[in-house]
Amino acid sequence: MRDIPSFQMIPGEESIPGTVSTRTGSPMFDFTVFIPTFNRAHVLPRTLESVARQTYRNFETLIIDDGSTDGTDDLVKSLKRDFDFPIVYYWQPNQGHQAAHNHALTLARGELFIRLDSNDSLLPEALEKIKEHWNLIPEEDKGRFAGVVGLCLEEDETLAGTPFPKDILDSDYLQLDGSGIINGEKREATRTSVLRKFPYPMIEGEHHIRPTMIYSRIALEYKMRFINVPLMINRHAPDGITKRRFEYRMKNPKGLRLVFREQITLFSSYLGPRKLLRNHIRFIRYSLHSGVGPIRQSREVKHLFVWLLALPAGTLKWIQDVLRKTVKGL
Repeated sequence: MRDIPSFQMIPGEESIPGTVSTRTGSPMFDFTVFIPTFNRAHVLPRTLESVARQTYRNFETLIIDDGSTDGTDDLVKSLKRDFDFPIVYYWQPNQGHQAAHNHALTLARGELFIRLDSNDSLLPEALEKIKEHWNLIPEEDKGRFAGVVGLCLEEDETLAGTPFPKDILDSDYLQLDGSGIINGEKREATRTSVLRKFPYPMIEGEHHIRPTMIYSRIALEYKMRFINVPLMINRHAPDGITKRRFEYRMKNPKGLRLVFREQITLFSSYLGPRKLLRNHIRFIRYSLHSGVGPIRQSREVKHLFVWLLALPAGTLKWIQDVLRKTVKGL
């Protein structure tokens, strides 16, 4: 097993470590379908309908409402009467996806945990296919696996990004991302017990951290089984993260700085030269947005020469962002 760094002890980390309590006893369900939502009452029925159509029935649905003010609570109460599967609903003050995720892990009663965004739809055989492939892993090997990863479809039902190089592949995100052979949205069904070991850090004043942070950390200890099976349809809301990418980046620079600092230090051995340089540029860009100047940056990096090469481009990106923010009034 590879050495596992203590992520919560990185010098100078600005985050508050996330905490997730651990449930005792055996899981009550094979799956927890986690639906984070914020003011999505107009699309949530479609999402729950896709859950209702699952051919595999041993699951619970866990909705964490991140501060909705559009009547989502009343909607869920009414929908509970229409569906024959467990729906657990919790409202919390608006804190962002990472807080909803950490909260969900304290409540989840499924062995495998899969996120279904409130604008998306599970394909009817998604849980059945995941369970089938999870069961194919020999019992003596399952302790080395965090879960199963499948493909996503765009709204027009074309494949989002590229498939995996094999129909069944045992690997991890660091190996695959570092190789540059895959791109596009993928979706994980991950052991709840593993996710509880890797909660999102909470950064004061910020509401979003890339999920790649968690799965890069997991990859140092566990493999995933990657399957070329579509699991869900992704839809991009007009006011969602994809459509408002720049705004989200500008509102959450410390989280991005942390993601790219880990990429260029803890995970740099998985990156080719181009990606290593590109991630140094991003680290510089978001460090400057976070108020962290070149002197402190130079003390944090592992590859000082690469950082020096990236410094002009990273600084230019930051200047362009500042000008764009001014134009957009952010």
